[in-house]
Order: sequence, then C-alpha cells, then structure tokens
Amino acid sequence: MDFDGDGHLDLVSGSYDPGELYLFRGEGKGKFAAREVINDKSGQPILRVPDQKHRVESFGSWMALVDWDADGDLDILVGTYVGTMFLRFNEGTRTKPAYATENVWVQVGDKRLRVPGDANDVTGGSGHANPVIADWDGDGLWDIVTGASNGGVYCYRNAGQPGKPRFESPIALVPAHSGDGYGELLEADQDPQPGIRSQIAVTDYDGDGKLDVLLGDFCSYLHIKKDLTAEQRRDLEKLRQGQDDTSKGLREAMAALRKQFAEAMKGVPQSEWHTQANMDKWQKMYQEMQSSPAYKAKREEYEQFQRALPKFVEPPDNNRGSPDTPHGYVWLFRQK
Repeated sequence: MDFDGDGHLDLVSGSYDPGELYLFRGEGKGKFAAREVINDKSGQPILRVPDQKHRVESFGSWMALVDWDADGDLDILVGTYVGTMFLRFNEGTRTKPAYATENVWVQVGDKRLRVPGDANDVTGGSGHANPVIADWDGDGLWDIVTGASNGGVYCYRNAGQPGKPRFESPIALVPAHSGDGYGELLEADQDPQPGIRSQIAVTDYDGDGKLDVLLGDFCSYLHIKKDLTAEQRRDLEKLRQGQDDTSKGLREAMAALRKQFAEAMKGVPQSEWHTQANMDKWQKMYQEMQSSPAYKAKREEYEQFQRALPKFVEPPDNNRGSPDTPHGYVWLFRQK
C-alpha cells in the first residue's frame, strides 16, 4: 500500500500491545524506513480509546486503508480486539494525510458493527476484527471482509453508494471453528482443521477472476497415541469430558467476576476503569475469587485432568511444558 502517494509501497500495521498503528515507509528496492507511530493531526496516537488512562484499554488493533468518503485520499479503518471497527477520516490530502482526532464507529443498520462471537465463549465475546477492503461480490463497491477470534471469515456487503457506504449483516465466507482452539484431540490419521483467531488476506490466488481468502490461524492439538486400547479410549473420553466441564466452570467464574466488576463500576466512565485505584479494586476481587474454596477446588480438578493426559497422547514437539502442540497454518479458500 502506498500510504503517502509518493510512488513507493509502504508497510502499515496494527499492534497487540499497546494497540498503536505503525508505518514503515518504503524507500524503494525492497527497503523500508524505521517504524513510525501513525498519529492524528493533534500528534496523538490513533487508539480505540483516545483518552485512555491505561495502555491495555486499546489492546489489539488491525488496520486497513480505504477512501471511505470518496474524496480522493485514504482514510484509516481500524478493527479492534473486542470485534468493533472505527474510522479516522483523513482531513489532509493523499500525499499529506492528517487524521481526525475522533473515532467514528462503523455501523450495521442502527447498531455498532461487531464481528460474530465465539460460540464457546460463555461471556458471549467476540474479537480480533482484522478488516480487509475488497469488492468481494464484484458489484463495483468495496466491501469489508474480516477474520474473527472464532476462526470464521465474514463479509459485510456494502449496499450503499460511493462516498456513503452502508453495510448489511455479515455473510460467513468461512465457518467458525467448532472447538475452543486449545488442546483439541487429533487422531493419528486425522488432518488438522482451520483453527481460531483467523487473520486474512484477500486476493485472486489462482487468476480465475474471483477473489479468494488466505487464512492464517492458531490451534493447539493433543495427538492421540496410535495404540490405545478400547478401555484407554473410554478413559480418555471420560477424562476430556471432565476437563471440558471443569474448564467451562472456570470460564463461567471469570464471566461472573467481570459482571460483578461492571456492577461495582456502574456510573464510572469506562475511561476511568483502568486507573490504578480501579485496577487495584479489580485485582482484589480477582484474588478473592481465586482464593475461594469453590474456585480452588475447580482449579485443582482441572490440573488433575492435565496431569493425567500425557499417558494418552504423544509427547509434544516443543519445550512449552504442556502436552499440546500449537500450530499456525495458512489455509486457502477458493471462491466458487
């Protein structure tokens, strides 16, 4: 992407921590300048929470450049860790961009766009919105295609007009991953499947005139030993069911704690939630939950399951101290 219209291709990127946006200016011949933080016209970093009191408030960003309002320059579209997207309009020019100081949130109808959530997340959460601008349906209007934390890929069709985009409800181009992406069982003769946290690129991979999706993922597997007896397999299934139930209980406890904290912070602006005093309040509540007899019993039960797993699965090919083996593959999905 030629960020500043100088004829050289540049690199742009979001970040996990602290969520800032970065520019690596192209110098030609495959060389790039040192990283710059992309700031707004006031000199402040472009963040999900511009007035944040703590850096984690804007954790996780993915950016795309697009002429949103058809005025001839490039605006910045930012996908967020929580699954929403916002705009910073370019109030300068194509060659001398100057970005607005306020976020404009992308809508679907009268609601804020938020990528579909993870069905296995008891909090109902969603996230990892990493937008790509592409005319997916070939109607002459660009659309938003995005990955998500649940591993799916979604298209928000632009049903508006040049300079006034309007987005329809998402269409799933790639379905969500069916598991939670951690420690999933894999038979010796079974192939892995696309996992969670889909990161995407859109391109005509095979030159057939149709756009395709390249998808990077994350998943970790437990590779089941080949020679398990029928009785061992039953024991393993019972073990995994107990582990899943226990893991769900731990996640529900965290969801309840977040709800409790939100109740305690009622009337306090979210921009104040990450002050030192309020973070201390969260830590106190979190430690109280962890020290409760019910949570400690559930945690010990989960760790017992973890200790019992290695006798059923192949040793991991890593030094992580965990029986599961993570992967990050790139998958190709061709458009029919």
